[in-house]
Amino acid sequence: MAEQFDCPVWFNGKDIIEAAFCDEYMDEYQLTYDSSAFFTPDGRMTDERLLKQEIYHCLKFCAVKNVPHTIGNILELLKFYNTGVDLTPQQDRVHLANETLYLDGTFTEGKPEIVRSRLPIRYNPNVPQPEHWLRFLHDLLHEEDIPTLQEYLGYCLIPSTKGQRMMVIKGKGGEGKSQIGSVMTAVFGNNMKDGSIGKISENRFARADLEHQLLMVDDDMKMEALKQTNYVKSIVTAQGKMDLERKGKQSYQGWMFCRLLAFSKYAYRNYYHELGKSTPGL
Repeated sequence: MAEQFDCPVWFNGKDIIEAAFCDEYMDEYQLTYDSSAFFTPDGRMTDERLLKQEIYHCLKFCAVKNVPHTIGNILELLKFYNTGVDLTPQQDRVHLANETLYLDGTFTEGKPEIVRSRLPIRYNPNVPQPEHWLRFLHDLLHEEDIPTLQEYLGYCLIPSTKGQRMMVIKGKGGEGKSQIGSVMTAVFGNNMKDGSIGKISENRFARADLEHQLLMVDDDMKMEALKQTNYVKSIVTAQGKMDLERKGKQSYQGWMFCRLLAFSKYAYRNYYHELGKSTPGL
């Protein structure tokens, strides 16, 4: 006689009991859903296909029909599970690859909790100064402007818009300004997005693409293309949640703490006068 198959509690020998599967899955994994994305101790899950693959590997040993449909149902059910995790942006700390660095200089090791964002870099207070990076900044900027850039990039590490500023670095072409964006990509990973200030200013759906992001970089900002500044200003001055809208979906309240960094070869003074700010570019 063939050995009897030891069925999991969520399989009755014929069908998957989807709610029971979710109960077992949530007991084993740290996962929660907020507004429009899943979050884990590694931060926001940027691709739900990875979660679908994990679910599939759990189901594939059971003889079930219509597996993709079952996985889709389970995924939707998981969105209703409330794990009691508070995902309010934590403005006093930076979650790094395997530790959390607090603004007072202390840090704790490990990834014990679900977080809104985690940077793909490690904290090491004993590394030597980045001479190559500092030499690059010295060749690109005036000495008095270097601390301004460093302070702004540090500001972008935490989910806060209290500064109510964006930064535009203006200069001639071919100077290497965009290399700053390349370095920031390595630092921020999936917590940064390449985008267009012009698109944000004209498309009411564009703000939702910046939800959960710490930084957006516009590599070639064309200031004369801006027809209005309302949407851009709402991001720069955001305090808490704002109304976000995606095509074909009901609008919702989502956290917005994305900062804007742009590189431009064009005049932008009039634009900032419209925002009511002094010109903060370098």
